[in-house]
Amino acid sequence: MVREAYKTAQPIQRAGLTDDIAYAALFLAGDESSFINGHDLVVDRAITGGCNWTAQQQGYVALRKAFEQDVA
Repeated sequence: MVREAYKTAQPIQRAGLTDDIAYAALFLAGDESSFINGHDLVVDRAITGGCNWTAQQQGYVALRKAFEQDVA
């Protein structure tokens, strides 16, 4: 029941798995990440990046209107 509630409260609507963390670690340990340094890799199902995105977009539109920018 709790797992179902969490699924609908986040942008990527599935429960996180230990494999999700392992894939990120394998990427960082592999050759594909050889040019990456000093970066925080957030593996959180887009919770921090996608929270309230609609509300943020509405705020940006209102701000742009307040400064009379062209709003599409």
